[in-house]
Amino acid sequence: MHALIRLALPLLALPLVFPVLGCSEIDDYFSTVAAEALFLGLDDPEAAQALGLSPELATGATATTFLARARSLDSISENLFSDADSVSMADGVTSVELVSRGNGLYSIDSTENAELAYVVGRSYALEVYEEGRLYSAEMLAPPPPNLSGVPDALNGETHPAQSALSLSMGQQFDNYLAVVATENGDITYSNEPQTAGEYLEWIAGGDVITDITIPASAFPTAGAGYVIGVAGIRRASDSAFDNFNPLVSNLAMGSLSVSAVVTAP
Repeated sequence: MHALIRLALPLLALPLVFPVLGCSEIDDYFSTVAAEALFLGLDDPEAAQALGLSPELATGATATTFLARARSLDSISENLFSDADSVSMADGVTSVELVSRGNGLYSIDSTENAELAYVVGRSYALEVYEEGRLYSAEMLAPPPPNLSGVPDALNGETHPAQSALSLSMGQQFDNYLAVVATENGDITYSNEPQTAGEYLEWIAGGDVITDITIPASAFPTAGAGYVIGVAGIRRASDSAFDNFNPLVSNLAMGSLSVSAVVTAP
């Protein structure tokens, strides 16, 4: 997910870095297996449900990945595969297998398997066995953002309906995910990617994220309650990938912080 800027670099440049890489690392750059993975946690699922977030959204953790046989970003969407030997998220003690959903997508959440947990600071690895070979990518799970700028609904503060909401993340991230839902669980805004192509577009940004703006369309109704979930996303470095091609693979993780917002009458 970091690599997307570097992904465009021609392979002719690779010999420049080979002298400082081991043989296995060099082989990775010629691997034809790519992963586009996302691991999300929720800071406090019970509190999120108490605020009104539906149980379907208030899952403790969700792991998703797209798998492709590709050496370029342009060829990923056309070369997805759904028949890997196994795909799992592992933390060194527990390994939870992702389910193939078709069209190259594998996913699991903690409502389907209670052993799946997102613990801030813990090292997690995406592990894929394909034709007997292990492909992996590993990183530390980052913390949720320390949001500021959310009107305090408990103290009677409101936000104007049909107005954008600007938030500070409290620290630097590589990207972000945001979702806004009504008290009934209807989603009014989400930037979460749903396809491999959307994922690649979403992760392509190279800017450091410290502030975000949720669009006005997320708050369409006056005098209504909304639940906002925001995750600060961090991406794995190239060195985190083993056997995956790091030039076209991405692993991102983040934890959602959830708040309630009430629009003015």
